[in-house]
Amino acid sequence: MSNCTNCFNGCTEIVSDRCVKYTGIDIPALGITTGDTLSHVEESIINFLVPVLNGSGIKPLIDDVIICNVVRQYLPTCTICTGFTLNEVITAIIKAACNLQQQIDSINSTLTILNADYTIGCLTGVTASSDTHAIVQAVINKVCSLEVDIVALALDLETNYVKIADLNTYIAAYLASIGTSTKYYNRMIPYAVVEYYGPIGGNFDATGAGITSGNWEKIYLCNGQNGTPDKRGKVGVGTTDGSMLGLALPSNTNPASSTFNPTYTLGGTAGSNQVTLTASQLPSHTHLATAVSTATPHTHNTIAKDGSSVEHSTSSAFYNVGNTWSNSGIAVSTDTGIDDTIVSVTTTVTNNQTGGDLAHSNVQVGLGCYYIQYRP
Repeated sequence: MSNCTNCFNGCTEIVSDRCVKYTGIDIPALGITTGDTLSHVEESIINFLVPVLNGSGIKPLIDDVIICNVVRQYLPTCTICTGFTLNEVITAIIKAACNLQQQIDSINSTLTILNADYTIGCLTGVTASSDTHAIVQAVINKVCSLEVDIVALALDLETNYVKIADLNTYIAAYLASIGTSTKYYNRMIPYAVVEYYGPIGGNFDATGAGITSGNWEKIYLCNGQNGTPDKRGKVGVGTTDGSMLGLALPSNTNPASSTFNPTYTLGGTAGSNQVTLTASQLPSHTHLATAVSTATPHTHNTIAKDGSSVEHSTSSAFYNVGNTWSNSGIAVSTDTGIDDTIVSVTTTVTNNQTGGDLAHSNVQVGLGCYYIQYRP
């Protein structure tokens, strides 16, 4: 091969590349070996470069084990694979990235909802705007606290309360534990007052205390002695001084609503068995009145029908009925003319009086009984 300047310009002879031998080292990756024609070497290099330039000829060495499913789902399926091209790998990675972006966007949207303000209710240590982790931790703390309370409650129920199925057994055991004792107070509520209609002779002493040698030990008649309330002639009424707690009193019993509502205190009394009404408490009414007119002593001259003059005197009441005068109801004459004399007349009106200012009964219908109380 002869030298030339500016390639083909000025060259005296053009030598074909098929006539030039490659004398370099073997390049197995390109299919080039020593002694190949220059055209073969050029063709091998070109065939290698073109796929490299468009990526179809590049097959990255990627360990199949490290390819995760999110990328693998976008790689082509093959039975006998010699490796994925760079284009296939990049395309799968891009599609996987887009898929992950969609999932991230969805998760962010969900997190936005989850991280909205909470209604924390009974939770402590957090606010409505606390993040989800803090809220969940507070819920866990509350559940653990409830677990402690429930365990304690279960223990308390097991220790202090009786199952219905075991009730009869416990009652039988209790009755057996008190033996043959017939003391009545064992079956009574302390300080509760109970009606009693049985005999008291031989059961109570002169003060009303139950005789200790008998069954009435620690039981007392409610006669005001031995610390008992005096129930003789009295009925029980719930206190209205607020000591019984509860809601506000109704208006028909509240002392603040009316002066007729007594303030009952524990052990206090109110009321009376008789009431005397005053005049202002009586219904509005009228009475029958009697009027009497009295004239001063005087003389009347009257002319009788026969023309004679009749004179009469009076020192008592006169009544005129029609034209007939009468004195104490005795007819004198029928007037034909009257010689009038001016007379002073006094009229007295008297109301008939009644009533005796006596009291009336104010006692409800009752049933006599004894009241007893167990006092420990």
